[in-house]
Amino acid sequence: MSTNIDININVDELHRRILESKRKVTDYVKRLSDIYDKINEVDLPDRSEKVIIDIPNSIPIIIYREPSKEAYRELFSKALQFLKLEYAIYETLEGRLGKLKGHEFKAMVRYFGDVPSLVVIELDSTKK
Repeated sequence: MSTNIDININVDELHRRILESKRKVTDYVKRLSDIYDKINEVDLPDRSEKVIIDIPNSIPIIIYREPSKEAYRELFSKALQFLKLEYAIYETLEGRLGKLKGHEFKAMVRYFGDVPSLVVIELDSTKK
C-alpha cells in the first residue's frame, strides 16, 4: 500500500469523495454477496485441506489445497471484515466533515491506499 497526501483540499470536496467511497464499499458488499450466492449453488466439497501460515503481528495466511465451500466462506469473511472497517472509517468521516461543510475550510489528508488515515482541518481565524 502506498501513502498519498492531499495538502490543501476543500472540506466540501473531501466530504463528496467520502460519500462516493462509502457508496463504492456498499457496492462491493452487494457484489460479494451475489458471488457468494452463486458459489453456494456450485457443487463443491464442504471442506478441503488447508495450511495456515501464522506470521507474528499480522493476519494469518490460509492456503487451501482445493476450492471448497469452507475456503470461499473464509475468503468472503476476511473480505467483509476489511470492508466493514473501511465503511466505519467513511461513516465517521462523513458525520464529522458534514458538520464542517459549507464553511470553506481546507484540510490536509493522508491516505493509506485510498482510505483516509489522517485528516487535519485548517481552522483559519482570519477568515470571516
